[in-house]
Amino acid sequence: MAEGLRPHYHQYYLYNIKNYYDKGKGCMIKNIAFRCMICGKTYHERYEYKPPPEKNVRLEKQKKKFSNRV
Repeated sequence: MAEGLRPHYHQYYLYNIKNYYDKGKGCMIKNIAFRCMICGKTYHERYEYKPPPEKNVRLEKQKKKFSNRV
């Protein structure tokens, strides 16, 4: 019979990445899962970041109209 695993330092590898939008906070969430190669233990890290701002169409038109290029 197996007596279990010997004590070890966890050697994690990237297991899964999920991106989703949280409406309550109004930001993007990146949930990253890591898994140990030896025992299979998983842990999760969560990052919150704001999406890049959308380009202002009016500003882009003005740049094209009044630019100094010929």
